[in-house]
Formats: sequence, structure tokens, C-alpha cells
Amino acid sequence: SGNVTLTLTTIGNGNCNAVNDNILITFTPAPTANAGANQTVCANNSIVTLNGSVTGATGGSWSGGLGTFTPNNTTLNATYSPTAGEIATGTVILTLTTTGNGNCSAVADNMTITITPAPTVNAGINQTVCGNNATVTLNGSVTIASGGIWSGGTGTFVPNNTTLNATYTPSAVEITAGTVVLTLSSTGNGTCNAETDNMTITITPAPTANAGTNQSVCENNP
Repeated sequence: SGNVTLTLTTIGNGNCNAVNDNILITFTPAPTANAGANQTVCANNSIVTLNGSVTGATGGSWSGGLGTFTPNNTTLNATYSPTAGEIATGTVILTLTTTGNGNCSAVADNMTITITPAPTVNAGINQTVCGNNATVTLNGSVTIASGGIWSGGTGTFVPNNTTLNATYTPSAVEITAGTVVLTLSSTGNGTCNAETDNMTITITPAPTANAGTNQSVCENNP
């Protein structure tokens, strides 16, 4: 900011005195735009709270994304929800441009949203066991997250329910019911939401054997 005074003086005045006039030029500060720091979010938890700011202008407008600004794209601290395409691509660049600039030109600033993959969870295939041989070896797997935890059953996980390939022994109630659904949930998800997957254990009735009642016979008339 500042100012300068310019003077215009006549020349070629003949027998007249020169005359002059002044003009004062005042320089106002140029607008500034700050779109905020770049952010990293997870594909299954991808809503971003923006943190834009402007000076020297009355407002700002967000652009550059195909997703949704809430409540609108003229709110500096709006939330932004990426589209499925942006989530699949893994990145989106948003631009904050000043508005209400007076006699100044608009200025802009960018920020980048990086979208990391969500965890995946696979509880393994459904299994069928017999009521008198009902212990099941589980075969869970997770990606992205650091681990997983089993839940949903009233039986026993060995060595524990955070071992992906634990064995599971159904409770007597579950054996009688004939089925149990186990859920594997991801843990250590970072900025992601947990993901889950289910598997079903079907427990068929155990065989029965009946040899009949005990009998007594004579040794010479067997």
C-alpha cells in the first residue's frame, strides 16, 4: 500500500505562465487467498473440512472438484465430499479464488486432497462342521489396516479373537441352534473407518447310535 502524486504541467505556453494540476494515486493492498494445508483422507471416510482464508477481498469461491461443497462453495470452511471417481483416482485439487476484489484482480490458491485406499476384510468362506466335531479353523485376512478382531459368537477363540487364523469352538447353545455367524472387523485403521465381513458356521447334528437294551441269555442257549 502507499500513494504517489503525479503533476501535469503545461508547456508551450507562449507569453502565458505554465499551469499544472496534480493527481493522487493510492495503492490498496492486493487480495490474498490461502486454501489451507493439503489433506490426506481415507476412501471410506473421505469428507474433508476445508480451511480457506482471504484478505483484501470480501469473500472467496471454491472450484476444481466434481464433488459436493456443504453448505456451498462460497463458504471458506465448507466440507467437501469427493465423488466416487475422485476417490478411485486418489486425488483432487481444489482452488480458492478471491471474490469482491474491488479494483484488484482476483487471486487464487490451491490445496490437494489425497485419498488413500480403504481397508479390506475377508472373513473366509462359510464352513460346515458336525455337532460332535465342531471346532473350526478360521481363515480371515485384512489389508491396509494393521489387524482384525473376531466377534459375534458365544464360543471360544483360540488363542484369542485377534488372531486371524484362530480356531473357534462353538458353544453348546450354538451347536443346538445349528448355526453361528462370526464377524471380522478391521483394527488399526488410521484415518479410515473400520470394515467388516461375515462368515457362517453351519453345525449339522452328530450321528446317533442305539445298540438296544442289554440282554441276558443262558450260556447253553445263547
